[in-house]
Amino acid sequence: MQHSQITVLLNDEELNRKNSETFMLYAGRECSLPGFFVPKPYKLVRAVYCNEYRILSDDPQPKTLFFIRLFDAPHDLNYSIKKYPSLRKKMTQCLVWTSLVPNQRDAFQFLATKFFDHFLDSFNIAISVGPMTLCSAHFWEGRLFESFTKKDVSVFKASEHQVQKIPDWMHFQSEWSDIIFKSAENMPDDSMVIVSKTINGSEVTAH
Repeated sequence: MQHSQITVLLNDEELNRKNSETFMLYAGRECSLPGFFVPKPYKLVRAVYCNEYRILSDDPQPKTLFFIRLFDAPHDLNYSIKKYPSLRKKMTQCLVWTSLVPNQRDAFQFLATKFFDHFLDSFNIAISVGPMTLCSAHFWEGRLFESFTKKDVSVFKASEHQVQKIPDWMHFQSEWSDIIFKSAENMPDDSMVIVSKTINGSEVTAH
């Protein structure tokens, strides 16, 4: 499902509840993540067939309030980075949606950080060039800002032939922020930003 499709589906109250009810009937199972506390009256559910998580309202006709799905990064974007030690974990991308209702959006902001930190232990997370919803752009802005504050997390700009470490938040804003906040029509189609957690102290040499 494309980002635009899930946004339209979940932004509509009636469609959201119908989709959430169907999801729980056929695919969703209540779950938990280490260190991840979901306040009542909400519950965390995961799809049985893929890495899709939702936070749902706990009522007879539930509503999705937060949605995140992991999917493999395109295969042709992987080969140029496998020679770098700290980028050898599996590459994944995230599709993110959150409720537009202000109090709900604010309530789940801290959970977005928990999700991201949990996934970063197992995957390198790639953000590819292309238009994003405002919700998704703010999600990635927050995750990238936090990544630059952590000693064991690095951020890279990658293309087919080059991987370059982005040293800090100021450099990201001045040179690569278009990858999030604009349609990036002037950037190479294969460009992406990669967030990677250090493996046993290994580092990537800038090229």
